[in-house]
Amino acid sequence: MGEWKKSSCVLCAQDCGLEMWVEDNRIVRVRGDKDNPRSQGYCCRKGLSLAHYAHNDDRLRYPLKKVGDHHERISWEQAIKEIAEKLLAIRDEHGGRAFAYMGGGSTGGQMEVGLGLRLLSFLGSRYYYSSLAQEFSNAYWVDGRVAGKQGMVSIADVHKAETVVAWGWNGWMSHQEPRTRELIKELKKDPRRRLIVVDPRVSETAERCDIHLQLKPGTDTMLLKAMIRIILDHGWEDKGFIAEHVSGWEQTAPLFDGFDARRAITEVCGLDYDAVLEATRLIARTKSCIHQDLGIYTNRNSTINNYMLHILRAITGRFCVEGGQVYPAILFPMGGDSDERNPKTWRSVKHGMFPVLGSFPPVIFPDEVLNEHPERIRAVIVSACNPLRSYPDTLAYEKAFQALELSVCIDIVYNETARQCDYVLPSLSYMESYDTVCFNFSYPEFYFQMRQPVLQPLSDESKEGAAIMLDLIKAMGFMPELPESLYQAGKEGITAYLGAMGAYIQDNMQHARLIPLILAETLGTALGSVNQALIVGLLVSGSKAFKAGAAAMGYPEGFSMTETMFKDILAHPSGMILARFRGDNFSLIRNEDKKLALRIEELDEPMRAATIENEQKRLELPPEYPLLLHSGLHHETVANTNLRNPAWNRGRDADAMFMNEKDAATLGIADGEKVRIVTKASAAEIAVEISPHAAEGVVYIRHGRGLIYNGVKYGVNVNELVSSTDCDEFFNPLHRRIPCRIEKLS
Repeated sequence: MGEWKKSSCVLCAQDCGLEMWVEDNRIVRVRGDKDNPRSQGYCCRKGLSLAHYAHNDDRLRYPLKKVGDHHERISWEQAIKEIAEKLLAIRDEHGGRAFAYMGGGSTGGQMEVGLGLRLLSFLGSRYYYSSLAQEFSNAYWVDGRVAGKQGMVSIADVHKAETVVAWGWNGWMSHQEPRTRELIKELKKDPRRRLIVVDPRVSETAERCDIHLQLKPGTDTMLLKAMIRIILDHGWEDKGFIAEHVSGWEQTAPLFDGFDARRAITEVCGLDYDAVLEATRLIARTKSCIHQDLGIYTNRNSTINNYMLHILRAITGRFCVEGGQVYPAILFPMGGDSDERNPKTWRSVKHGMFPVLGSFPPVIFPDEVLNEHPERIRAVIVSACNPLRSYPDTLAYEKAFQALELSVCIDIVYNETARQCDYVLPSLSYMESYDTVCFNFSYPEFYFQMRQPVLQPLSDESKEGAAIMLDLIKAMGFMPELPESLYQAGKEGITAYLGAMGAYIQDNMQHARLIPLILAETLGTALGSVNQALIVGLLVSGSKAFKAGAAAMGYPEGFSMTETMFKDILAHPSGMILARFRGDNFSLIRNEDKKLALRIEELDEPMRAATIENEQKRLELPPEYPLLLHSGLHHETVANTNLRNPAWNRGRDADAMFMNEKDAATLGIADGEKVRIVTKASAAEIAVEISPHAAEGVVYIRHGRGLIYNGVKYGVNVNELVSSTDCDEFFNPLHRRIPCRIEKLS
């Protein structure tokens, strides 16, 4: 007999609530969970295909060790012992800078990251590489400067806005907001609301919008400057808001003096001035918000574009207000504060690059391995990510992994990265374990869900990723011997355990910084889950604002609050509102004056240099590469590399390259014809699909392809076409702007 079990999707950061019909330990059917307070029964076709994530022929069942050119099965004891010994030997010979930790958390769960980062610090390193730094470093850096601390990541409050601007965001396909397609339908139906799309192509979202600003590719800087100039010329700025909530505007405003908005809009962006004027009026004079996406994040001028988006929001009074740009309530941040102005902030050996939100950009990793510096990276632990398909310049990554002295992959599948690694360790899937994410993104209500297992482990040898990290930490001697009383206290309940833990730390203050490890080891043993123990730790260490918000929901204060909340969380597998933050959104700003700091001196020169003449010159393409490759197109037929079996697309073509009809006619290319695409990094052969959604002068290849499933490679890995030099000053890859040419095949 089967039964419905509640969980959530793990294929994007929305983590929509799902119900799964499970028979004989297999997911047979999936539907949206109407009890989930965030998604309310909504889910996309990727979520409905989640069984392909849990059940596929690439699942790992036991530890592997590379012997020659293949992997052989080994025991957990051998794997942990050998890896620990090799890590310590590399540290003793080369020092802490020899190590890197990559991934650790994904859109499905992040409990492993805390222990992974501690393992890294025990080895003496701070080289953490994550996917967040592949796309969002510029935005998070700007957020940190404006709000006073990295980790203060702001979001658009789209569901409460009258005017929603989708800037470089194709929400119909990429979602990224709760119930995105329902939101777009609601905007279309409501005569009081507007959807504005800023995108060079007629995306699926643009087809459903009220105003489409179809600007020329890469001209976002000119449009943003023009919009801000228009606001100032028409007196649409909110002077009262600026005086009360903004600092540094007087020094920033001159950056827009004398800018010819009309010329920038018509000559550079190729837009109708009146359409831009109306869009700008709606942004400035209505309850508006702007949701930007990869069209900003992985495009040229990303840093100053993100900066100008915040300027636009701030001077129109759309920050920290309902339906505008808000700082969400959080239990734990997505990363640490790593302001590069602090002399203690690490920089990489080869590039001298600093981390943002504690994370280094993946594009520099191969160079940090493939150099002759004595402190170069020599060992890496990769977990819950697939850099040899997901990160730029795959060819460079392959060389780097071959040059490493030690590479360890922790994953649920034998993916392309695992094939390259010295050791491969099987982790539980998110359908077989407890976990949670930091993508709660709500305010003032704090939504929380701890995903609970809906399946028994596929293999008795699979473990939580955090438990694997804990095993390595213990094997290297970094865990102190702990009293049996702590293990016993965990069996008596969380409140009793926290009392015992408090007493232990009081007598052993030297172990205070090891509390997460001690929780994982002792309470994790009692609960049967390291991840559950770490979630308890998060609840205990929550901020004053979080605990006040939880008390406002009726939870008792003191240690008993944690146990009461944890039991409530277990009793609500659909997720729940755990706290309600009090006070206004400005209270979350970390600047001492609680104001938005618009003055970022380092951006003065790039802003001044972004003139009409300079931009026109910089937009020119080299004659040998007259087209642009939009690499990694968001589409409903792709799910990063999490859905490996191509059967999940049920016969739909997910491998063709989209091309505009005019470009195809100019090159004499027919629909379905196979062509050769060439970039400075590499070349590939791919079929063409003539699409109404392709902008003129741009071709589009979806990400998450080039996967090897059952020994067969399908699709084109677009990251082979991207060079590590195709990046900006934050080493964000310019995935939306890779110069290329298309050649017919004879």
